[in-house]
Amino acid sequence: MSLITPERLLKIAYHYPHIHNTWYLIATATLLELNLVEEIPAVLHFALRQQLFEFCNDEEKIISDEYLLRLAEDSISSSKACVKMYSTGVKIPDILIPVTYYKKIPLNYKYNRGEDVLKKQQFIVNQMREVILKLVSMVGLPKVINALTLLRAATPTRLVENTPKRPSQINYFNGGGEEIAAAATDTIDGQITPKSVNVKQVKSDLLEGSRLWNTVFSKNLGVRIRKQMLNAYPDLWYYINNHVYSYLLSYNHILTSKKTSLVIIACLIPQDVQPQLKGYLKGALNNGATKEEVMDTKSLALEICKWKTGIVSKPNL
Repeated sequence: MSLITPERLLKIAYHYPHIHNTWYLIATATLLELNLVEEIPAVLHFALRQQLFEFCNDEEKIISDEYLLRLAEDSISSSKACVKMYSTGVKIPDILIPVTYYKKIPLNYKYNRGEDVLKKQQFIVNQMREVILKLVSMVGLPKVINALTLLRAATPTRLVENTPKRPSQINYFNGGGEEIAAAATDTIDGQITPKSVNVKQVKSDLLEGSRLWNTVFSKNLGVRIRKQMLNAYPDLWYYINNHVYSYLLSYNHILTSKKTSLVIIACLIPQDVQPQLKGYLKGALNNGATKEEVMDTKSLALEICKWKTGIVSKPNL
């Protein structure tokens, strides 16, 4: 049984005005941590439609509107239908406002051109995908694999075709002189040679990772956390520095550092890890989030926690 209802979708989209453009990212992060990944496609389909309208602060008007409730209900239904459709090998159609009532929705449309709608929806898909990937270091690989698989199944085929990729640190061998070929070694993704490492990209990633670390944590705090990790297990710091911050989290061409900080907060709240949550709450402010955005992020995450448990205690922060 799905935990998401039309009423709940409308609430998380309109009850938190300071994150009205990012609510679906916060919801995705929280659902991912709670292992409610089967609910993420409904969030995607509703966001693909709801984000095409101008935001409205009149929550009472929104949550009681017949056609917005129908839009939310149709988004839940279409997400389930598309996941089933994908398993049969059929292309997933575009997700738009149903023609039967698109003129009856009491909100103003943001876009008049089809290409602008497509661009916005591509932006939403790319960001949701990136949220899930970035949180692999926080929630675990199995949840991320399941979530990205379901998200792919629910995503319109047109929005899958333009998938951005991070610059690679490894250049795989694709032909050359006999001397280079003789030095090539097979790996899962292809052959590598002594010259395969993209030193320039590795350097760039390490610099960006350091900038993000120093922004999230003050100098003294960052130094102290680094020492704690090195003392606990030196490879822990190596992994976090070289792979989590430098390659994964610092990449901001899809998801900004501010949004990255907010979704980390959303996935840490259900984990009840107060020291880490406290650090990232401050880090979000350092990355440009307002106090109101941080508070709305916390509140939305706690609201979703209640869907699963019925009762949730607020972080002591």
